[in-house]
Amino acid sequence: MARVRKIHCEEDRPRNYYLVDACFLANKHLPASLAPTVHERERIEACQAWWKKIDRQLDAGFARVFAPDVCIAEAFKVLAKKYYQERWFKSPSSFGAVKRKLSNDIRTPTQSLKAMNRPVRFHDISTNRDIIVAVDRFFELFHRKKKHVQIVDLLVVATAKYLMDFYDIPKATLHIVTLDKALREGIAAVPELPSAYDPTLRAHRAEVVFEYTLA
Repeated sequence: MARVRKIHCEEDRPRNYYLVDACFLANKHLPASLAPTVHERERIEACQAWWKKIDRQLDAGFARVFAPDVCIAEAFKVLAKKYYQERWFKSPSSFGAVKRKLSNDIRTPTQSLKAMNRPVRFHDISTNRDIIVAVDRFFELFHRKKKHVQIVDLLVVATAKYLMDFYDIPKATLHIVTLDKALREGIAAVPELPSAYDPTLRAHRAEVVFEYTLA
């Protein structure tokens, strides 16, 4: 098994940037107790252990979270499916509470945006021309590696490349977080892309990956 790259968070190191997919985002506030199986409950808990580490870095100003706009829409769709189809939520109020928490994470109040030193923790990335062009190239690369993923997954990959090219984010400080196996393995097969992590894997659990010294 390939060695898992550690994520450091120390005052003398660069800021960490996290690019997250829909399922990881949806699991942030989803009560694990609602899960109908032990396996699903453990997956949610593993994601939330990661979010706890990320939130701590955000609070200290040592991290920033990015998500493609389509992944944000998909995250709310995941929650809606668990309410309307899978019947995880027992009441409309419990469903609404989770949606509000996720919405509050994503949005930055106007008053905060007007501040001179505005604390921007979360960035949504619009699907622009440069990202769309990159999707086609990454489709070919993934196809050659026999990694078949959905268009939303390719948008995540293309967004990672966009962040490195246009935001000048170093590859070493950009971390893709996904629960999709084919996407993670496809990313690992393309050297130009940053590392991808699945918090539900034993080797990628928060207590294994994070090297953490913040007070």
